[in-house]
Amino acid sequence: MPIENEYVNLAFLLSAIAFLFLAIYAAFVPLLKRWAKKTPNTFNMLLVERHVASRLLQILPATAFSTTTPRILNQSGWLFELCSRVSNIWYTLLSFAIACSMLDVVEHLNGINERTMKRPLHGIFQAVKVALFCLAAIFIVSQVTDKSPVIIFSALGAMATVLMLIFKDSILGVVSGVQINISDLLRKGDWIEIERHHADGTVMDITLTSVKVRNWDNTISVIPAYDLITNSFRNWRGMQDSGVRRIKRAMFIDQKCIRFLTPEEIANLSKIEILAPYLNAKAHEIVGEESKAGLLGVASGTEDPDMLNTRHLTNIGTFRAYCTAYLRSNKYVAQDMTLMTRQLEPTPQGLPLEIYAFTNTTVWEDYEGIQSDIFDHLIAALPEFGLELYQYGNGFRA
Repeated sequence: MPIENEYVNLAFLLSAIAFLFLAIYAAFVPLLKRWAKKTPNTFNMLLVERHVASRLLQILPATAFSTTTPRILNQSGWLFELCSRVSNIWYTLLSFAIACSMLDVVEHLNGINERTMKRPLHGIFQAVKVALFCLAAIFIVSQVTDKSPVIIFSALGAMATVLMLIFKDSILGVVSGVQINISDLLRKGDWIEIERHHADGTVMDITLTSVKVRNWDNTISVIPAYDLITNSFRNWRGMQDSGVRRIKRAMFIDQKCIRFLTPEEIANLSKIEILAPYLNAKAHEIVGEESKAGLLGVASGTEDPDMLNTRHLTNIGTFRAYCTAYLRSNKYVAQDMTLMTRQLEPTPQGLPLEIYAFTNTTVWEDYEGIQSDIFDHLIAALPEFGLELYQYGNGFRA
């Protein structure tokens, strides 16, 4: 076949393929979009939006090009050899594009599935795409250089050390992403705290090499994925899943205010409904039934001049019992969790009286409101027990 005829035939072929491309994107793809919108199955629309359908249609011009060139070109000429390599490269790129589109569809379905939507699979999908890209690149290089892919793989093996240095973060990120996913260490939407990176907020995305965290001040922290495997971090998911959140805060009581209660004070405090059972129980425990009336201030009698020879109620102990009773009566405090009021080791700033309980909500705003209401009430109730908070810095007590 004359060389001039080959050029003419190839020009007609390329024109036909260009027309076929135009028909695909000007007619077929819009028709597919309209059809997908009318169908109730969202999967059809997803195939169109993620370019799976359009890239599958590109197989038609690629096939037309590869099957027609042997018929219109001299198979022993350089032009046919060039078209053959172009055809192989075309199929390679098209296969890579279709595979990436299919992965995008699977990733989208994973993102809307309730069971898997929070699993950190984005990095794994990226790793698969990178692997496919590397395979496609090796095959394309083999076509351009006319070398076997095995030879290129052998050459890459010799460059493995250099490649590991160049792609160190990517390799570590892939391994870390797999470990995070298998161990379920982290999910999208988790609240995590990493002090060394000053990160404290919600996980926005988990990619191949990094984890993106939106902090509570709306700043963004980007943390290497492998750093979460090699170092420790705090994940608040357990608290969010449990439905309760801990209150652990202490009031520092001025130790100069701690003393025994008088019968009159006990009688006044016994009028508090939630505290009365405690005082009645202590009355039986300390002085028995016969002296109960004297302890409660109902009947007067001779008092022991040496207070240390007998047991007496203290204002701090009674207030501690009141704190526990108040928490027991609070509907916003989880009653099936640990609930107590305890004294900690005395400090120069006073005697710490710690509230340890759990709210029945994990919503931050509600939690802070419940915690503040509890301590507002308890601090306001301190004077009724003859107690005061220790306050230093101004030379007086509050």
